[in-house]
Amino acid sequence: MTSDIQRIPLTVVILALNEEKNIADCLKSVCWAQDVVIVDSGSSDRTLELASRERTDVRIFRHPFIDFGDQRNWALDHCALRHEWILFLDADERITPACARNIEQVLANPGVFVGFYMCARNFFLGKWIRHVTLYPSWQLRLMKAGLVRFQKEGHGQRELSSGPLGYIREPYDHYGFSKGIEQWIDRHNRYSSDEVELIFRLRGEPLRLLDLFRGPVTRRRCLKRIAARVGFRPLLRFIYLYICRLGFLDGKAGLIYCLLRVAHEIAIVAKIEEKRIQEI
Repeated sequence: MTSDIQRIPLTVVILALNEEKNIADCLKSVCWAQDVVIVDSGSSDRTLELASRERTDVRIFRHPFIDFGDQRNWALDHCALRHEWILFLDADERITPACARNIEQVLANPGVFVGFYMCARNFFLGKWIRHVTLYPSWQLRLMKAGLVRFQKEGHGQRELSSGPLGYIREPYDHYGFSKGIEQWIDRHNRYSSDEVELIFRLRGEPLRLLDLFRGPVTRRRCLKRIAARVGFRPLLRFIYLYICRLGFLDGKAGLIYCLLRVAHEIAIVAKIEEKRIQEI
């Protein structure tokens, strides 16, 4: 435990599936949390054994994975959460000491906020890819029990809040390639199918360009609605990430990561065309 961080009264909920490579480091990063829960969606490796060895008081629940929103809602409803504040993590994520101190500070005086957005530093080929990953990209991860729910949004989730939301500025770390590039590609092949469904829905939602000048989360959602309506998605994605967002500053690793994102966009475009032809 970081010497200047006391045991923080919150429950950490970790979503896991076959995470024997990650679970111990994830648990070490939240050793300051008073309560830790793992929601496992069917691991067949040593994930749960290693988790219990790393932290003897970890509480383990099992629930089949449908989508991220459903899994988080299930955890909120069924895991007998012992604290008012809940922090959600995936097993390939780590809370840094600076981020832990920031969490400790906001929970000491949360004010009117019922939840806090957090952002991740994404690592690829041993390097933090700052620009191509659109850092900071905000997700609601810290929340007060009973005041936030989630719904499916593409391959991820969107929050439904009963009060104002704040920001934790210190990032946590995300190792999305910890199981290898092949696994990342397989996972994003599934994600691209979810994104096709989201794109068709976003095309039917009203486009309010004034949202571009509001907060970062509202701006990002507006950009998604715009992107759903435009053509040449792979080319535009490359221009936006590599040039407009200064992705070239991320070096060779940034270029490779950018090309992986472009390949993901190509898969989305192909599946959109397939769906269009099937519906004719």
